[in-house]
Parts: sequence; C-alpha cells; structure tokens
Amino acid sequence: MDKNSSLKESVTHGDIEEIIVRVLDQRQSEDDMHHFLAWYHAKEENRELFFQIKDIYERRAGGLYPNDREIHASWERLRNRRTVGSPRRILCTLVAAVALVLIVSGVYFYFQNREEIRWVEVRTTPRSAPRAISLSDGSTVLLNASSWLKYPEKFRGKSREVFLDGEACFTVSRDEKCKFIVHTDQQEIHVLGTRFNVQGYSSDPYTVTTLITGKVKLATHDRGNLSTSELTMRPNQQVYFDKQRNETAVSQINPDEVVTWMKGVYSFRDASLEEITGRLGRVMGIVFVIPDESDRIEKYTGKFFPDQTPEEIAGVLNFNGQFRSEFRNDTLFLLNR
Repeated sequence: MDKNSSLKESVTHGDIEEIIVRVLDQRQSEDDMHHFLAWYHAKEENRELFFQIKDIYERRAGGLYPNDREIHASWERLRNRRTVGSPRRILCTLVAAVALVLIVSGVYFYFQNREEIRWVEVRTTPRSAPRAISLSDGSTVLLNASSWLKYPEKFRGKSREVFLDGEACFTVSRDEKCKFIVHTDQQEIHVLGTRFNVQGYSSDPYTVTTLITGKVKLATHDRGNLSTSELTMRPNQQVYFDKQRNETAVSQINPDEVVTWMKGVYSFRDASLEEITGRLGRVMGIVFVIPDESDRIEKYTGKFFPDQTPEEIAGVLNFNGQFRSEFRNDTLFLLNR
C-alpha cells in the first residue's frame, strides 16, 4: 500500500475530530496537517463542516456571555445539520475542548441571533462577458466565462476564503489582520491586499497564477493533499503549476497581456496549439480535436475574440493552410491535409 492510500485510510477511520481541534488551536503536528488536508479535500461536506466548526471556535474571542440554554441551543443547531464521517463525535469533542478553553481563559462566546454562514455561488457560461462580483470586505472579482466562484455572503473569523474553478482577476482589499485565501484545484493563494489573475480550471492539467500588484504566497499540493511547494510571488511574475508532475515554473511577464480577456481579447504569444485550443474551447464552449501530436505542440502567436465563429477561429489557426477543418456538434476537427 502506498503512502497516499494509507493516509486516506487513516483519515477515514482515524480520530479526525481530535486533529481538527488541534488544527484550530494551532498546535497540530506535521502528520496532523497531512491527515487534516486529506479529510478536508475529500468531500465538499467536510469543508462545509470545518468552516462551521471554525466559525464557532473563533467566536471565543468575542468576550460575550451567553447563558447555558443559549450555548446548548447553538450546539444543537449545528449538530442537527447534515455532516459526514462521525459528526456527533466531532461536535462532542469540540464542545469539550471549547468548554475547557472557556474555563481556563474565562472567555465566553455568544450565539444568540447567530446567523448561519450563507454561501454564494456564481457560475458563468461559455462566451459570457466577464462578470463583476463585489465581496463584503470591499474586494472585487472579475469572473471569466465558463467559471465558478463560491464565497461567503459575509466574511467572518480570521481569514477570508473563497473557492474558484475557472479564471478570475482578484482585487483584494488590504486587511493585515484577516488574510484572503483563494482555493483552486491543488493550490491555495494567500494574500493581504493585491491584484492577481488566476487561471485554474480543475479539468486542466495546470494552473497559471499571475501577480499584477502586491505580494502573494502560493502553496501547492499533490492529489494526496501533501504539500509540494510554497513560494512568494512578486509583481510581474507568473507561476505555471503542472498538477500532474507537481512542478512549478516562475517567469517574468507583462501582466497586461494576461488580463486582455477582461476586454474580450484572448492573446497568445508563442503558445502551443494545444494550449490555445484548450483555453478557447473552455471559454467558447467548443471541443477541439487535433489528432496529430506534432500539430498540437506547434507554437502560435495571435488574438481571438469571443464572438468569433468556429470557422473563423479555424481560419486564423490555419493561416498556413496546413489543416483541413470540419465543424459538427460543437466539435472542431483540425486534420492534416
């Protein structure tokens, strides 16, 4: 059995509840963090449960004093929610852990009139115009076509966390006491206040992060949720993360060329035909089929627009007349002559 398999098994059958408590209390070991990340990324329900628990745990610092009935009612509301694994045992463990902290520190938390965390999900369709989204902290997101963003209606606690599958440009309001985290497939971006672009479709074998202003910390992990790298990005840097090889490459770029999509232009410079068609296919809802591998790695430079027809796109790519193109059922074939 490999390391990742044994890790997943231990997360499934182990004492994840105690690990969550240690993570929240910032006294976890390296093994604890590995187990926690595997559990956290395994299911959406696990992530929802963790954020509910995290919200409760961080409210210790509120300095407010509820009575026993209010505390009991708050825990019952969370216990009755649909969770995974061993939720009752997790919540009981957390009740005991929080109670101990309250006794020792004399700090109580208050749940009367507590609102549930409300998550907002935004999905864009192929060929759609960029969609502007305003977050509760004043940060803004411009979401590209064929993308998905999930964020809380109101940020709480010590971090501002959102989830992205697709491409977006973030302009983050600075708050040194509350970091901003963007979760994508196998990658997390930690920022205070900055502007950056993320191309992170979960179905793509890579993620491209471009820093425009400010500074961010980018952390990557493999499919087994083990950390693979962590680096700090500077303005005008781009990080290409190969998710299959767990490798990162840093380059200096002109960020203006990266965010042309915000104006309805998709620019490519010395990009492979496979990369170009993959990106265009995603945002325009077209499937490209290129049978010849040598054609797929050929480099191109050019610009494309969302209102172009498949035939027009094929014409631009076929400027040398090397292809015979066929389009049917939303699929564009680029065949050798």
